[in-house]
Amino acid sequence: MPIGLYHYKFSVTETAPPAELTPEKRRGISRALGVKDWLYLPYSGGCRFFLTLPLDHLDGKVIKVLRHTGLIPPEAAIEKEILVGREPVRHLLEIATGLLNGNNGKKLLTLLHEAYLQAAEHGHIGLNLQRLVQQGIWLHEKARQETAFFQYAVTPEAVFAELAGKILGSLNHTTVAVVGSHPALPQVVDELCQAGCEKFAFLGSEQELMPEWASAYNSALHVSAGLTTLPAGCNIVIVYPSRTHRVSGEWIRQIMEGEKGLTRLVFDCAESPLDFKKLKRYDNLYLYTHKDIENAIRFNKTERQESEREIERWIDAEVDTFFRWHQSEERYQFAGIIGNTPQMQRIFEMISRIARTDITVLIDGESGTGKELVARAIHDLSARAHRPFKVVNCGAIPDNLLESELFGHVRGAFTGAVAQKAGLFESADSGTIFLDEIGELPQHLQVKLLRVLQEGEFKRVGSTETTRVDVRVLAATNKNLEDMVPEGTFRSDLYYRLNVIQLTVPPLRERQEDIPLLVKHFIRKYAQKLKKDVIGIAADAQEAILAYAWPGNIRELENAIERSVALAFGNMISCYDLPPAIYNSGQKAISGNGAASEAPLTLKELEKKHILETLEACDWNYELASKQLAIGRTTLWRKLKEYQVIDDPE
Repeated sequence: MPIGLYHYKFSVTETAPPAELTPEKRRGISRALGVKDWLYLPYSGGCRFFLTLPLDHLDGKVIKVLRHTGLIPPEAAIEKEILVGREPVRHLLEIATGLLNGNNGKKLLTLLHEAYLQAAEHGHIGLNLQRLVQQGIWLHEKARQETAFFQYAVTPEAVFAELAGKILGSLNHTTVAVVGSHPALPQVVDELCQAGCEKFAFLGSEQELMPEWASAYNSALHVSAGLTTLPAGCNIVIVYPSRTHRVSGEWIRQIMEGEKGLTRLVFDCAESPLDFKKLKRYDNLYLYTHKDIENAIRFNKTERQESEREIERWIDAEVDTFFRWHQSEERYQFAGIIGNTPQMQRIFEMISRIARTDITVLIDGESGTGKELVARAIHDLSARAHRPFKVVNCGAIPDNLLESELFGHVRGAFTGAVAQKAGLFESADSGTIFLDEIGELPQHLQVKLLRVLQEGEFKRVGSTETTRVDVRVLAATNKNLEDMVPEGTFRSDLYYRLNVIQLTVPPLRERQEDIPLLVKHFIRKYAQKLKKDVIGIAADAQEAILAYAWPGNIRELENAIERSVALAFGNMISCYDLPPAIYNSGQKAISGNGAASEAPLTLKELEKKHILETLEACDWNYELASKQLAIGRTTLWRKLKEYQVIDDPE
């Protein structure tokens, strides 16, 4: 089915806050629109609504549904904008990267992330929007690290926070005094809170001050008929127009004299700006007018134009990538990993967020869950993607060789060291090294690894010279390292240094929805490799696979499908092609979870059953049956005699 991705943007004339999107309303929207892949982004004065559905489904339902649920006020006049096809894809990526800022200061990318997490939690986010949000998160991190785009503040509230940080340094424990009121004030306060400001004092008339500010912003409300002084310790003063509070140069002089030595930062947004000339003698006073803020914004927008153009080129490329992905057989894949369950989507989102950083990641999970695939995905999506990716299994190399394998050695370091050799850390310089089964690392090498993680340096075996490398370390384990720390088998300092970000890959039995996707992928892979015409799997064989517990996880599933493709007759895998343990689990499931079932069939019994059923299907035509079974007629006859089957069906 062709994709129909739509974006509705509603600008609502009323300023009332949007209604809460409850789980009941979410279910109602999905039912009314007949679609389970949608995102709703509310903000003051409007909302955005993304959804995917068949191309012929676009009609007036969206507006009706949003009005009915109260997400758009019933009587509100609205201005509607609809984008279709490639445009909404581009628009969503622009939001996710941060090219578009939200109304009133709250960035739309924050709203998008919140909406995505809520949608995923309530089960109405589908493949298309999952993919787009994950692409957008990855692009955002790429833009943040590789361009200067986010270094320039382009909203008044962001400029306030940026200037405050540059002038005052750390804003923790900073007190902000706000005189008067303005519609953008909540966004200004939010921005300063995020920058570290903790205390606020609001000064104005009773009509100008909102009672809820006191609890929301850890603030004090000062209601008075006029302005006399400031609460003690106010570093930042924001002046808005006020009917009762008049800020003058004389008042500024008084507060500067009142607490000498205290640096004051004053943002004058009033209609009648202060006369800065009379206040120049105060070295610890920084005063910015409304015009100064506008000039700063204009300058910053000019400075970041080149970065913006570069990000737009990246977005164009990602739009093309999205549509290629949608039309391909890899719609259920993310960076080579197959999965569509909520657990896997959370991992994909986390990979998108951390891949562009150099942060150390610890990947844990049972053996065979695909931890190396996760590590490779992180590398492939990182800025190091075109540099080396080295893998070492710490449990597969003898202890006496592991140090040399990791860090290299010089000639003569030990018997057999006839030449100098670079280790894997040197080979991975500027790239990534993946340390699998890190829990098997000997203690003396744990110390050396910690040194590499902290200082980026080590010494080759037998050398006194220090070698420096720039390597990102990813580690994996199927052991509980936290339990190994008190036992003394794993160093606590190394554990905490590795466990900066932890990703837990779920076992296959906890992601059953992904099993059919994996089966289809492995059938396609091994049919091509083994040159077989297998294209699918029979229903009873699929049931047996779903009933099995998969102690060996994805590795066991892949091996089972490879075996089944090799044994399959025709173009479908039957239950008789499966390994006996998997086939028997299916039989138990059919007979009531094994409670009253017979003992599991042996391999010999399975073979007999399969041969007899094939003979029945061929009307006991030995020639045809032997061809179907891919064995000689003599072999078939011998097996029938072995099974004590009557050799003359007549």
